[in-house]
Amino acid sequence: MVSTRALEASPVSLGDRLKDDVQLYCPLFQRRYVWGKSQIDQLWRDIDTIIDGQYSKRFLGALVFDDERSSTAGQAGLYWIIDGQQRMTTMVLTIVALASHARRYGQDGFEIAEDLYRQYIVSRKRESKNQPKLRPTLRDTRQFNDVLRSAFGEGFDLDIDVEREAGESDGSLLASYKLIQRQIETRTTAGADGGELDDDGVVERIETLRDTLLDSLEFVEIRLGDSHDPNEVFDRLNAEGVKLGIIDLVRNDVLKRLRDDARTALRLYNEEWKPFEEAFASDAAKAGYFFPFALTVDPSITKAGTFKALSTRWSSGDFVDDQMDPRDEMLTVMRDLRRHQPSYNAIHSGRLNVLDDELVEGVRRLNVLNRPSSSYPYFMQLLTAAESDEVDLLDARKSIDVVESFLVRRALLGIEPTGLHAIFKRLWADAGANPHLVRREITSTTVIFPGDEAVKRAVDTGNLYARRVASYALAEYERSYTKGDVIATFPPMTIDHLLPQDLSGDWADLFSDEEHGRWLHTWANLVPLSNEANAGKSSSGWASARSRLSNETVFATTKHVYDRYDSWDEEALANRSAELQAWAVERWPSFDELL
Repeated sequence: MVSTRALEASPVSLGDRLKDDVQLYCPLFQRRYVWGKSQIDQLWRDIDTIIDGQYSKRFLGALVFDDERSSTAGQAGLYWIIDGQQRMTTMVLTIVALASHARRYGQDGFEIAEDLYRQYIVSRKRESKNQPKLRPTLRDTRQFNDVLRSAFGEGFDLDIDVEREAGESDGSLLASYKLIQRQIETRTTAGADGGELDDDGVVERIETLRDTLLDSLEFVEIRLGDSHDPNEVFDRLNAEGVKLGIIDLVRNDVLKRLRDDARTALRLYNEEWKPFEEAFASDAAKAGYFFPFALTVDPSITKAGTFKALSTRWSSGDFVDDQMDPRDEMLTVMRDLRRHQPSYNAIHSGRLNVLDDELVEGVRRLNVLNRPSSSYPYFMQLLTAAESDEVDLLDARKSIDVVESFLVRRALLGIEPTGLHAIFKRLWADAGANPHLVRREITSTTVIFPGDEAVKRAVDTGNLYARRVASYALAEYERSYTKGDVIATFPPMTIDHLLPQDLSGDWADLFSDEEHGRWLHTWANLVPLSNEANAGKSSSGWASARSRLSNETVFATTKHVYDRYDSWDEEALANRSAELQAWAVERWPSFDELL
């Protein structure tokens, strides 16, 4: 009898795939698990876009299976993973890590862990009960089994086939699992103010993350038919090809109007479209323009729906009419696309020459601050309106100041930018260029504008050296000591520890290990130095560094410290910290008076 089993392809969520009672086998000597930090970080960036509301679902690629055995009443089915081994293994590790994390938070957390274990991690069938649904490559089994044992070693009837265990006990799989654990802990335990949540709050975050992982991460599942060679399918799916970006899709959509007039199409491509593309500073800038542009049209648009929304807009009767010829339609679309391009280039790429002089300094600061891309829709509309005299320049500048303080204060506290997308995509509609409304609408129940006392604590005790805002904060403090635009001629700045990271010699007599840890990475102990000065500075005592650098350094704030303090001890650090606390809350005020 000739089999008629055909190739099947369908979308499937992670939850759907893992909930089926099917064991997923990686070929025994397939490439080992190789994902590392870059791939794990990208996965969590994708997950964050769902939590943040930019996407309702994320597509993670294709899973190709060779269906060897169907599930029966007593036995789990068996699929060989032809393509998607790395993704599938990572997702199983993520569910295991989430269950392991949940166990730490009372009965509610244990019940979440138990449900994840029973439903998604092990088989429920009689002949394969409590066996892992995923079987990694042979040389990864020891690490994978160790992960499962550490997660479910007590209170779970885990059935591991130790006879199949092989490979080293340490490697990429275990390292990635630890990275995933840290990502999960970061997203579930930290409160909006930087403190730790109570158990109920953590469990609520775990439930949200669980639902995101299981319901909002999708694959295309392909199950091979009898006539398909698995190796050929794998090779074809992994063949190199040129992927279309959104700018390619938009270009095609805009120019398709001229498909019947090749000469006009060529001319308008050179005169209109090509200059539009060339006006961006880089390919990354081009790729990043269309989503924030779409949000200026409709704040409810998701990143995945950007192209569809724009295409629908440009073909609607509200935008073009039946009387327009193709050339006029194309020019109308190009005018729409260009509307916020100068403002986007200013905030994204620092092309400040397009702005009114009154706005340049505020936008320069935001550009150097490395503002989050989620803020682009607001600034694009604000700057465009200011440049066209639709809003008062003073109000626009004040609104920029409010946002800068908001971003810097949060950065000093180390608060992650999660939640800002929801704020900024609606901020123009909610507040416009009214700084009073900006101050009010820039916060929410989960997004805070840190107060003065919290900022002072962050300056006094926070690890500024590890913050992305460190260079910006030190440079702005330097500007407060430097007149005019002299700082533009300064050499590249590095960050130096006055009290060195190596506690030895004279320093060991002045500081205990605890005191050294207390002050080392705080703002009070950090100053700017040139590369050359930093390279020549050793960890010798204060007197040696003072005699060398008080004359050599070009940075006024650094000279001031060396000139003022005869010694660098806890009292000196405390004095400088107090000065920096007062300066920081004045430089980046809370703007509570606007409320």
